[in-house]
Amino acid sequence: MSVGSNRAMRILIRMLLVLSTLTWWVLPGMGVIDLTVTWDPEWPVMLEAGWGVLFTIGVGLPFLVTAIRPSLARAALTQLHVLTAALVVGVIAGIEPTSWWIFVMLLLEVPLILAIAPSTRLQRGRPRAALLALAAVATPAALVYAWDMAAQNRLSLPINDITNGVDHYAVQAALALALVALPAVAALWPGTRRLLGTSTALMAGYLGLVSYFWPGAYGGFDAGWSVAVMAWAAAVIAATWWPSGRARH
Repeated sequence: MSVGSNRAMRILIRMLLVLSTLTWWVLPGMGVIDLTVTWDPEWPVMLEAGWGVLFTIGVGLPFLVTAIRPSLARAALTQLHVLTAALVVGVIAGIEPTSWWIFVMLLLEVPLILAIAPSTRLQRGRPRAALLALAAVATPAALVYAWDMAAQNRLSLPINDITNGVDHYAVQAALALALVALPAVAALWPGTRRLLGTSTALMAGYLGLVSYFWPGAYGGFDAGWSVAVMAWAAAVIAATWWPSGRARH
């Protein structure tokens, strides 16, 4: 393949990566759309926030990051692997078979990142102890919350939220699992640290913020836990970006 045709192919792949981002942000993923109603009392705001941050930041953002900076393809791919695993657990625990289209989309779009990645092998580095500690501290609460959300999904309650046939409670369970898995992975693989840590902090921080301002919302926390979640998110971003002379970012 000539240099010119190779360059044209990379441009095409990057354009398709941007298009992939939009499939999660707009249609059919509706991530950004759901985020726009998280301050509207007519909607179940916490369930909208959970769906919105998971598909906007957790899933959609890695495609956009790769399109802009292909050197971050390995980190983006890692984040998508973690989110996919969390979604698999969430929908199985919540018995949500109508979520099949989410995995079909991932199956079709993730190979675009593989096509542009210089290498998919991650290099281990010095673990970031602070991120491991933060993941460990949050894990018990995240597991309890994920189980509760999956249980709500299995009940098919009249108070729920459906997007393209998928109940938000199952996705809320997946989000809780992803929020502790991402910083744990980021702690062990420095090349993924900034993307995964930043994504975690943004998702958790926004979820805590919405919960704090909408007490009693379905899927929400009480005021104390909401503040704790925001404080945890701030600690994650600090641990993520704290300079280290030995670790590669």
